[in-house]
Amino acid sequence: MRFGRLLRCAAAACVVSLVFACGAENSDDGEGEEEGGQTEDPLTAPHATGPVEFHDACRAGTRITIAAVGDVLLHSPLQKQAYASSEGHHSLWKNVEPILEHADLTYGNLEGPCADGITTTGTAPDPGKVFDNHVYSSYPQFNYHPSLIGALKNSGFDVVSTANNHAMDRHGRGEDRTIDNLRAAGLLYSGSRKSNEPDAPWFALTEAKGVRIAWLACTFSTNGLPDPANQILSCYDDKDQVLANIRALKARSDVDAVIITPHWGIEYQHTPQNQEKQLAYEMLDAGALAVLGGHPHVVQPMEKHVTRDGREGFVIFSLGNFVSGQDGTAKRSSLILFLGLTKGTDGKVTINGVRHMPLTMKTSPYTVDQASGDSLALTNQILGEWNRVKPDEEITTNPGCP
Repeated sequence: MRFGRLLRCAAAACVVSLVFACGAENSDDGEGEEEGGQTEDPLTAPHATGPVEFHDACRAGTRITIAAVGDVLLHSPLQKQAYASSEGHHSLWKNVEPILEHADLTYGNLEGPCADGITTTGTAPDPGKVFDNHVYSSYPQFNYHPSLIGALKNSGFDVVSTANNHAMDRHGRGEDRTIDNLRAAGLLYSGSRKSNEPDAPWFALTEAKGVRIAWLACTFSTNGLPDPANQILSCYDDKDQVLANIRALKARSDVDAVIITPHWGIEYQHTPQNQEKQLAYEMLDAGALAVLGGHPHVVQPMEKHVTRDGREGFVIFSLGNFVSGQDGTAKRSSLILFLGLTKGTDGKVTINGVRHMPLTMKTSPYTVDQASGDSLALTNQILGEWNRVKPDEEITTNPGCP
């Protein structure tokens, strides 16, 4: 472990100890903060300035659509609902499942371990699909029943990020168990590795219609929880390694495009920091085609970036929450991002367009659905209406092309 990583963990541990001590009252109501903090005033949140358009929108070739959603963050009421419902975890996103089916590939951030029989201090008899707040728990250290993985897979998810600030909530043993469960379900993952596999790749490879995508995830933090076996890829402490991975993946003959999914930023703020912007541009310049960010739990802007070698890249700084128990319009507002790619006869892959469908998390029961009212207005403000998919509209990333 690098000296910088040790310093980060040591400093963050003090913060986490305070969060655990002072924030636990929010852990089981499902409507408290994940880690405290105030949401940025929507009046001061950024305003979209125009459509995100790409020069190669109508380029001939094989086209695929990627659907990307934000954090799968199951506070206690969501877990209790999923474990008790005959629909299981599908009850949380069943209303948007038909929309996700329009994509060739689907991505989400798995915010926390799925480690059966693992507690914060060791092992215990597994209670099954029961929220016992011991094996399966909520804030501040999450753990979900492994049936969540199967539900995501059955709903069409192809790849998830396992690099986030809750990745080590069940420590190294929990990450090992989570990876075992992901592998057993056939759901690809990126950004973590087992403690006994120090040379395992950080990335995942997907293929749709002959278009091969490499996915690489990283995180800014593990909430001060130690990572002695270096199981989680850090966006900043391991930045040189992240950029080297991107360059290496870009050069591979079996990879057509590289997508990065960093976990970064300030929670509940709609405006990305300069350090996220700078890292996003470095990732794109290194060879990534798109950067799909997460962690702030609210929506942040998206933009096109032209790299130093003239390629058109794309970044959205935060997809927000996909499903969560957090309260307030901003934290219940998110989106499905549709990223369109075209692979020409020359083998080159370019972006043909991006669209988004605003979402909102409803309660009683908890379920995500297409946004309306204040939630829709907020997402429209930040991302604009130019690239929005409206209800009952055909989902295509380049609607002006034949």
